[in-house]
Amino acid sequence: MKKFPHGTISRALIYIRTLAHLLESGTEVVSSRQLSLITGLSDVQIRKDISNFGKVGRPRIGYRTSELKQVLENYILQNIVHAVLFGVGNLGSALLKYPGFHQDEVKLVAAFDTDKKKIGVKINDVSVFSLAKAEKIIPKLHAEIGIIAVPAEYSQKVADIMIKSGLKGIINFTPTTVTVPREIIVKNIDLTIEFLSLFCDIQ
Repeated sequence: MKKFPHGTISRALIYIRTLAHLLESGTEVVSSRQLSLITGLSDVQIRKDISNFGKVGRPRIGYRTSELKQVLENYILQNIVHAVLFGVGNLGSALLKYPGFHQDEVKLVAAFDTDKKKIGVKINDVSVFSLAKAEKIIPKLHAEIGIIAVPAEYSQKVADIMIKSGLKGIINFTPTTVTVPREIIVKNIDLTIEFLSLFCDIQ
């Protein structure tokens, strides 16, 4: 599979979602200008991104919506992404209920917690297991990504368990950094920083 920069992949996922909505509304042909108005990205950037995936579309006419969506999916979404969640508190429970994690592209396949009241229950058909069983269960689920949604003081312990379980990517929702081997990819999402950053941008 051809390797693309992270930014290109992120934008391609936005295009795929946008094209899906356009198909639902009956739009058979779409231009880069139209995609620009919907996504907020420049039409120059959109054309540049799409050109990475081969010759798609026709000058002055645009792209066949279904064809462009299929081309992007063939490159970007060749496999279903399986993820596991650590921490079934307020944030973790909200993530389990989020419809986007129960679609064809991304699936949450298990959750882990230390609270005995939560262990054994199902949320949106996702079973909650004991944290102590994570290293045995995760390899059987063929998961690639782990989500950290535990209190900050436990984030490193959870990251260590993820690594031992064979996970290659981590999404960290705690306001702390975790130490991992170089081959493990970590994406930190600190909601407070995101809000403050946006606030500074609009001032």
